[in-house]
Amino acid sequence: MSVVQQGVIRTPFQLSHSQIACNSTYVVLPYVRTTLGVWKLDQITAKPLSLEGHHGRVSASCFGHQALPTLLCSASDDYVIIWNIENVFKCLLTGKQITGSVIGTSLGHINYCSFNLDDSLVAICSDRTVHILHTHEERVQSILEGHDSMVSCCEFCPHYTATLVTVSHDRTFKVWNVEDGCIVYQSTIISSSPFISLAMSKAHEQVAMGTADGQVRIYDMSDGNDFRCLHELDVPKILSKYKETALDQRENDSTNKEPNFVSSRPSWQKQKMSHDQKDDPTEGATDLSEVGCSIIGLFYTYQPLTEHREDNENQFLQQSDTVVKDLLASQPTLVIGTTGGILQVNVKTLELIQFTDFQDQTSVAPGLGSLSTAGCYAFCQPNPSQVWCVVGSLFEPLVYVLTETIKSTIGNLPDILDGSLSLNESSPILSVLSSAPLFPNSPLKAELTPKVKDATTTQKGTKKMVMAVATKGQVVDQPLTFKSKVRSSGYSAESPRRTMFQPKTNSSKSAPPTKTPSRLSNRKSAIKEYAMNCGSPSQLKEKLDIAEKPAAINKIQFSGDGQYLACALANNSAQLVKMPLSSGKGTSLVGHNGAVNAITWSHDNQLLLSCSDDKTSMLWSKSGNEPIMEFKTVNNNFSIDKDGSTAKLDKENPMFGQEIKLIQFYYVDKFILLVSGNAFNMYKYHLDPTKSDLKRYKTNSRYKIVKSFQMTEAQQITALSAINSFHSYLVLCAGSNKTVEIFDMNAAKSVHCFQDVHSAKPAHVICQNQGSSYASHPATAYDMFLTAAANDSIKLWDLRTKSCVRRYEGHSNRAHSCGLDISPCSKFIASGSEDRAAYVFDVRSGTYLHKLTGHTDVVSDVVFHPMYSQLATACLNGKIRLYTEP
Repeated sequence: MSVVQQGVIRTPFQLSHSQIACNSTYVVLPYVRTTLGVWKLDQITAKPLSLEGHHGRVSASCFGHQALPTLLCSASDDYVIIWNIENVFKCLLTGKQITGSVIGTSLGHINYCSFNLDDSLVAICSDRTVHILHTHEERVQSILEGHDSMVSCCEFCPHYTATLVTVSHDRTFKVWNVEDGCIVYQSTIISSSPFISLAMSKAHEQVAMGTADGQVRIYDMSDGNDFRCLHELDVPKILSKYKETALDQRENDSTNKEPNFVSSRPSWQKQKMSHDQKDDPTEGATDLSEVGCSIIGLFYTYQPLTEHREDNENQFLQQSDTVVKDLLASQPTLVIGTTGGILQVNVKTLELIQFTDFQDQTSVAPGLGSLSTAGCYAFCQPNPSQVWCVVGSLFEPLVYVLTETIKSTIGNLPDILDGSLSLNESSPILSVLSSAPLFPNSPLKAELTPKVKDATTTQKGTKKMVMAVATKGQVVDQPLTFKSKVRSSGYSAESPRRTMFQPKTNSSKSAPPTKTPSRLSNRKSAIKEYAMNCGSPSQLKEKLDIAEKPAAINKIQFSGDGQYLACALANNSAQLVKMPLSSGKGTSLVGHNGAVNAITWSHDNQLLLSCSDDKTSMLWSKSGNEPIMEFKTVNNNFSIDKDGSTAKLDKENPMFGQEIKLIQFYYVDKFILLVSGNAFNMYKYHLDPTKSDLKRYKTNSRYKIVKSFQMTEAQQITALSAINSFHSYLVLCAGSNKTVEIFDMNAAKSVHCFQDVHSAKPAHVICQNQGSSYASHPATAYDMFLTAAANDSIKLWDLRTKSCVRRYEGHSNRAHSCGLDISPCSKFIASGSEDRAAYVFDVRSGTYLHKLTGHTDVVSDVVFHPMYSQLATACLNGKIRLYTEP
């Protein structure tokens, strides 16, 4: 049990809607009606220290941020008093009178108070105004007004000492500069319910605000980001899902313990008997509306990670993995106090870590049975693994002092990254770079080798001539050849004269001598390296209309060398554009009878694969505009165009029954992965570019299925990704059941399944961190992959920890399948959006760096250049834009 009760304190009145104070050493509560009591956390049952000075009921109190001296501010309708706790204990030991410093009088009913970072100022919320008082003298520095309703909370920013954030019941928040005496930002009406809680993050420039209807909004406080909303957390929805999962788990446990019920009665009687005998599964479940989910307390925690072990002897051989460390090193937690329980939420992923339900007697500590509804909270963190929660009851004059363990979201990460953590076989460590050899019966050993027949030998073993000799009066079939020039018979034309010598009369000294291209110039692109310390592309360089008439671009992809950009269009064609875009050179690939859904390059940059809604897929050559091979049937194409005739329908080798949405090369161009329906097939293939002069439409290239993999619980595979730049065993598939399943192609089985990857809709894209041929990364960087879904954010996942490690929000994606990509340096993420813009995110942060505007339609796909810091964007109106680093 992670929640432990340390003690219960009785107060003179109910503390609902009051501010109580605690730090890592003390807790302060009303002891008598006008007297405060100071308890030590490690001696919560002892008699408290009394602080007398107020003539009215104390409605707000808070501790300062400095360790020495420890300042306490207590506020009532008559006085605002500052207490020095160290001096108070000295006076108690010497027998002197305990007094505090009065810094404010008759400010009205005070709702909230807060110190700044150096404890020199204190902000007092009184009705609709905020008074800024000095802590060492009775002087008001400034009065802030502007809210239309009661100011519920205020907090100073720990990163900008003069910045103060206030939230109000008017459903707005304001940002003030206390030193300059001006307002920095004021929001519009954001929520349908008033803001009633506020918390600042010391680790990140963020502020969290809670509303009465259970919504938590996190805003960016960093300079220049316009205080944009980073995340929105729907607490009632999270708790409803949590309770449904817990209820299903209980039903499964009870079903396993109960005996099997066997009946010989008719089905209608059997169902009646079963319903009469079984209890109601919803019995005992608590409706969220009974308690409510008002956010009355927020607190940021921070859990440091153990330092990553490095081998100093081989450190010069290792790549820098600072990006991976930054992503996984700090996992801050947001503690949310509601009227019905306490939640722990991962700030970076917004995933629920732990929930303590006051209504569920099995999840709370002994003695908390009477705490059914909370009225106020106070939090402190004395050590990285524990949080003290002071909870005031809503209906009783009782305060419960609890300790809650902070659960780690990443486990023993250093051992996982080092590979030294020994896990059982049921939970293996997944990695894109596998060190295990191929199994003897591995599907990855399959190869398609064509059978070579002796053309000069018949079935009986007798030799036959390759070309028949014509007898007199007999016509023999000869191949029809086409040549550009036909020699003349020579009867009417004179023989051409050859010029033996002709002097050069138009020579110029300034003309440069022509040089033949050398091998070194051809390898210039291979010698270049990607600038790992480059900036993000944000400046428009070129733009191009890909087609004469507007046609939606479904997919774009650069070739591995960056020389070509392939585009899949909705007008039944694909386009190859030679870089730069201004050259205007390209090739049109026409052959599909439906919209082209995807197009992908081979590792050697010579072949392309395209798939279409016409239930076919085609293999193309970069240098030609006719397909080399066409995928029409599921198993193979051995009978297609046999003897010049069209293949007949075969029950054992049927045509594809659904549209082919995804296709790609795999295992360094050795195999082809094709998605149709809820299965993906792995094919081996053999290419024979030779064609007959008489039957040019006949292809000699062949393919054959190796194995088919199904997502049994999904109706459709919505996304697929696999590494092709090096040998990797893992294939990632996203299904319509909101899962992402990992397949080990070496073992030919599913090894892990991520459940509920996105809450709203299934993932429509999976993007792995593949880098490029011009950039190198540590092994741990390749275990990262991205997913995106409509009506949800972008999520970054780690295969080794099998969890989500970061969440990115800010773009608009509600209906279309907007693409995304990771830069070759692994520092930036680009995403399309429906608001006619493309977004560039920093991998380490949860907000975007640049919003690339200027597009005239939905940005359907984005892709980074493999060699330069450039980004190509594609729109649904057929326009491409290229951005570069400024």
